[in-house]
Amino acid sequence: MEYMAEVAKYLSVEEAAQWLRETAAALGTDELVAVRNLGFIPHPRDLYLLSPQTPLPLDTIAAFAVDMDGTSTTTEPLALHALEYMMRCVTNRMTPAQWPGLDAQHDIPFVIGNSNFRHTEFLLQRYADALDRPAFCARFIEALLWTLATMDDRQRLAEVRLNARNCGLAALLEDPQWLHTLRHGHITDETCAALAAPFIQQFGAQFAPTIASAEVSAALDIYYYRYHAILHKIRRGHADELAAALLGDSTHHLVAPMSGYGVFLCLIKGWLDERAAPLAGLLRAAHLKDKTARASDTATFVALCRQFQARPAKVALVTASIAFEAHVVMKEVIRLVRAEVATWPVPTALRRTLRKHLHDYHAIFDGFVTASDASEARLKPHRDLYSISFQQMAIARDEYPHCMAIEDTEPGILSARAAGFGVTIGLPNHDTSRQNYAKASRVVHGGLPELVLDLALCLRQ
Repeated sequence: MEYMAEVAKYLSVEEAAQWLRETAAALGTDELVAVRNLGFIPHPRDLYLLSPQTPLPLDTIAAFAVDMDGTSTTTEPLALHALEYMMRCVTNRMTPAQWPGLDAQHDIPFVIGNSNFRHTEFLLQRYADALDRPAFCARFIEALLWTLATMDDRQRLAEVRLNARNCGLAALLEDPQWLHTLRHGHITDETCAALAAPFIQQFGAQFAPTIASAEVSAALDIYYYRYHAILHKIRRGHADELAAALLGDSTHHLVAPMSGYGVFLCLIKGWLDERAAPLAGLLRAAHLKDKTARASDTATFVALCRQFQARPAKVALVTASIAFEAHVVMKEVIRLVRAEVATWPVPTALRRTLRKHLHDYHAIFDGFVTASDASEARLKPHRDLYSISFQQMAIARDEYPHCMAIEDTEPGILSARAAGFGVTIGLPNHDTSRQNYAKASRVVHGGLPELVLDLALCLRQ
């Protein structure tokens, strides 16, 4: 076999062009994408062949891979909130009067869908003239203190220690008083600033990121501090209080399933039968563009129930969020889906069965791929996360054309196609509506309800 015969091909530019043409012809594609790398990588772009798009409709779907923020869950605004908080901290402009926040046209389209490192890199470059070094340092030391005292994610702990050393704060990490504070201080996001103050005064002058990537990583730790502090409170059952404080509405969840997500999951897992027919009405009512019931809705939905009962699909979550975030978010999302099931207009016995299936979110997903499975340098639009999803779901190569990736961003669509997904669905939302979905198989503006009811999940009916 070829992989046993040689480790690599050594080609001239001319030979590479010919090899690329031959490989593209063998794979049946003529599309390539040059994906931009992060700034610390010497080669500016990586080149990927995009998988051929499978003609629609499909006869069957072997597996779904679904993005998290903005596709499965409503957490995109929470991530944007943490990014805005980070930029307020590093520029010392904490109030709307000092800075109105992320700009809907010039900022938000560029800080959704890529890795958090790339989002932070973009914002630091855009607002370079406004950076306040003493404020940046103070907030980084606060983030460092909270993270080391609170987080139990080993990868996150190793990263933040490395970032501190790369910013000239190695001595802080070994300071006896610092270590005593970590062990014995009651460190919360409310007490962190006061506890960090003496260390900021003593070590602040040593804060000196030596390279651009170290500065980006330090700012990113402030983002994680804010985001993870909120997730910790959600994990402890304070979601409603946070919603009231940040959104002014305790009934509007910071973390919740996207419209139709619960029905979609139960459907593709093969848990629904003819008794679930009334759920077609729920999906139609959730449809953003058309809330008028259609005669064909029930027939379409019941046919899908039968199809997935006969052959349940595998499903993977594929997110550029780190594992800690994904597990906290999806646990909360599935908890809310389980509560939603209790209100569904289906027989009691079916509701009971569905709630049993949804008892443990771990058991729902055949693949659970996060940024912690790769590195910041290999996240979307690189193919790595979606390639890992195929491996976790144990999908055979000849089934790739019958697998569907569902994404709300251009980087996610490119990542899935570069990994080999035959069908890619773009689901724009309020925050991602300016993304370029040209390489998606279909763009569905009505979310999961439209994908299920009007397109029958792109299956032949």
